[in-house]
Amino acid sequence: MEDKDYLKRYKPEVLKKLHTVQLKMLKDFSEVCDKYEIPYFVVYGTAIGAVRHHGFIPWDDDIDVAMLREDYNKFFEIFENEMGDEYKLLTPQIDGRYACTVTHIQRKGTRFVSEMSKDLKCEQCIFMDIFPFDKVANDDRKASSQGKMANFFGKMLFLSGTANPVIKYGGMKKRIAQLACSTIHIVLKICHITPRILYKRYLSVATAYNNDEACEYVTSFEYTGCLKDKVKAKELFPVKKVVFEDLIVNIPANNDELLKKIYGDYMKMPPEAERVNHMPLIIQFEGEEPIYESK
Repeated sequence: MEDKDYLKRYKPEVLKKLHTVQLKMLKDFSEVCDKYEIPYFVVYGTAIGAVRHHGFIPWDDDIDVAMLREDYNKFFEIFENEMGDEYKLLTPQIDGRYACTVTHIQRKGTRFVSEMSKDLKCEQCIFMDIFPFDKVANDDRKASSQGKMANFFGKMLFLSGTANPVIKYGGMKKRIAQLACSTIHIVLKICHITPRILYKRYLSVATAYNNDEACEYVTSFEYTGCLKDKVKAKELFPVKKVVFEDLIVNIPANNDELLKKIYGDYMKMPPEAERVNHMPLIIQFEGEEPIYESK
């Protein structure tokens, strides 16, 4: 993969069609959450899109939603009965070939394979992401350890599924990183350290303080900046209603504070070089032939 392949753009008609499928997914998800009074909120790029564009960021190609871990667990319990006809959940616990911490809701009968996920052997469909928010340890030293260990197991989990992750820098630094990733992947395979094992370790770290009433802050431990972006759980609620395309969706009560922590001036359009997406190698809509979009 060339260093700037992740900046490739969709054909407009393909992206529009993808957005239509994802909006249906978000609508169905939202209706189920409302039915069972499960609080959720859109986050990250979807939250920016909601307040800056009143819909998708023009080049974005996924949907991000979040909920507290207890609500996430409740959603898991009712998912199959409410959404199982058209959708399926994907985690390493459900499919041991999936090597990522982020939970996917996948649309059955579709395909979506990106450069980042091409080595995974699990079934990959058009998806939306769910990010459970877990409590951060009150003690700074413990919180730092929690963040570092969650990040470590998350990276090991990803490398257990691929020896060739996307590396966005070049030269000698890239070659060294590629060698290190390949070596780690081989060692994990030799030692039979599977995605399920690593995901279980990740979860044990991420959820370690969820029963501690003294812990006020929560975050999604799926990425490196998780501790920088922590927020008080009580400040996420009550959620606010905003327009997203032709839907009404939830954003956190402290949406502005949260987005500023993560992105800075999120209302300012980023330069072209920073308008990244998950550009697929293969995308297939239900009942249609695959589109080899990257060719």
